[in-house]
Amino acid sequence: MIESPIPLDALLRSKGDHSESIGLPPGVYSDANFHLFEMEAVFGSEWLCVGRQEQIPEPGDYLAVTRAGEPLIVVRLADGSINVMSSVCQHRAMCITASVERTEDDMLDPPDHESGSARTFRCPYHYWVYDLEGQLIGAPEMGRTEGFDTADVQLPSLVVEEWQGFIFANFDPDAAPLTPRLGKLDYVLANYDVANLVTVDPFTIPDVPFNWKIMVENFMEMYHQSRLHHGIHDFAPSSAASYADYQAGDAAMYGVCDTVEPDGGFNPTSKALFPPFPGLSIQERQRIVFALVAPSLLMGFQADSAFWFYVDPTGPTTHNLSMSYLFPASTVEMENFGEKLEEAIAGVSTFNVQDMPTNVATQVGMQSRFAPRGRYSWQEGVLAQLNTWLVERYEAAVMSN
Repeated sequence: MIESPIPLDALLRSKGDHSESIGLPPGVYSDANFHLFEMEAVFGSEWLCVGRQEQIPEPGDYLAVTRAGEPLIVVRLADGSINVMSSVCQHRAMCITASVERTEDDMLDPPDHESGSARTFRCPYHYWVYDLEGQLIGAPEMGRTEGFDTADVQLPSLVVEEWQGFIFANFDPDAAPLTPRLGKLDYVLANYDVANLVTVDPFTIPDVPFNWKIMVENFMEMYHQSRLHHGIHDFAPSSAASYADYQAGDAAMYGVCDTVEPDGGFNPTSKALFPPFPGLSIQERQRIVFALVAPSLLMGFQADSAFWFYVDPTGPTTHNLSMSYLFPASTVEMENFGEKLEEAIAGVSTFNVQDMPTNVATQVGMQSRFAPRGRYSWQEGVLAQLNTWLVERYEAAVMSN
């Protein structure tokens, strides 16, 4: 385990609720050595979302994704289960899902994820072939290599869990199960029928120029809604925010913000663009839920739709940000769904136009010699919860060294 360049006692000062904790040390947002420590302490042992189950409905359907710098394959097996395994060929480390037919520009800027259907995976470099479970089943011209046996070669697999239609994987085979620690989130989302929602294809913004935690913090706290987004966010004011309690062992945090009227929406009209979720109560139609399955799956639920973001660090001051919407199947089947979806995406962009430069400026500020460790408002109490969750992992990693 890599050691933390920031002393543990400095990190521990960020534990607690909003009334007593302070912000994380500024170095956690930019220090290259701390980034390496964090990637092992957090991303090397926590559950990372790798997609939605409806993206790979049939045996052989797969997603090729990168998580925490590791290229992975997410594939549906013949028995309906899901396998998540390394995409790194066990011969000379070529990524077996990489294309050798891309243009030069494609190779310099590869997509964040690919999808398809396959019966086997063949490395394009030397044509080593693996089955859907990662077992090597073909290796040309290896007969003269003494002691070589294809049965001895297997793509490393990760432990996998499914929750509400989301697929999670973990690099730590001994990690505590995820699903039992999401009971609070199951309760608040019960009427959204999340497991049966349909995702549209995610799109990814590569190397967003600020630390991944800044993105998570901005998404989850509702203090800035009535300030930074004054006018366009008035339908869900900061004063109507509340957060669920956090307890050690919880795998998620969430907050609720009441809207001034039922069926609000993140667009210039402040109104829902699609029919409301069929199972919602009137009270649920008059609120928004913001949730984090730590460390990096972000979800937002409004009356007519949901959206999910995946935040994947690519360096101490950059991350890839994948975004997508979730809808009931009946909504996706609407005749004008495509038109309405474009309108919804354009609506969210009005918020991003304000959020993105703010987050970039926050990254600059965190690298200043004058960067603070500020106190929190109750309207950003979830940030103290996130800090506590993170520091618990930092502390465990430090103590294990």
